[in-house]
Amino acid sequence: MKLNGYRVTHRNRWILLQKRILTSQEFLLLEYYLDSMDFDHKHDNYGQFIAYPEVVAEYFNKGIETVNDWRDGLINKSFIETVDKKRSIFKIKSPERYGVSFGGRAADFAKTEKLSQTLDNILQNICFNPEKAKIIPKKVTSLALNTPSKALGSFKGELGSFPIGSKRMVLIQQDVRSDSEYQKIYEEGHYEGLTPDDMKWIDENVTEKIAIENDDQEKNIVDVFFDGNWSEYQKHLIISSEN
Repeated sequence: MKLNGYRVTHRNRWILLQKRILTSQEFLLLEYYLDSMDFDHKHDNYGQFIAYPEVVAEYFNKGIETVNDWRDGLINKSFIETVDKKRSIFKIKSPERYGVSFGGRAADFAKTEKLSQTLDNILQNICFNPEKAKIIPKKVTSLALNTPSKALGSFKGELGSFPIGSKRMVLIQQDVRSDSEYQKIYEEGHYEGLTPDDMKWIDENVTEKIAIENDDQEKNIVDVFFDGNWSEYQKHLIISSEN
């Protein structure tokens, strides 16, 4: 992606975080994809972008598998669609929503979305299948914030102690940094569509619940989000139920 130029952003995009439609990681990845797409409606690849996992991973300072998981989340929620998987080519819906020239109609979209500021209206414009983007929150039956710390050896293999039909989830929330740190991240990362205040708001208000599916994923979560500290990880465990 070329780190120059500009594009239109819509302030109502923050509702995607507020309503937990997207995780903070998916949100930022979508912003990256929007910056990467072709903006000229005369081109055959209008609204498409190339996203090589290894390149995207470098921008986010994450592993390729992690970035691919975020990408798959956007695909599953229909914010992007695959054009050519082998060549890592994808597309977004309504590319004209983000431009003011070369066929862009950002002002028209802003006007119609202002008249009807509903989530359904916004999703209709940015999702290929809006129903896929909607998330039904699961009922939380127990929060293990006060669970005594256990050694790794005794913690594993205790799924039987959870209620039948329950699932383990972990609550992720980023630490809030100082204003100077956010300013430094903004300047060094060239985040044209995300101000230091935006970054701080995300860390203050956005949390993510990740379902624990297997041991390898669990270990990766502990390493990435809790610096390998299993005791700290256990304090953020949630037992959820779909009943």
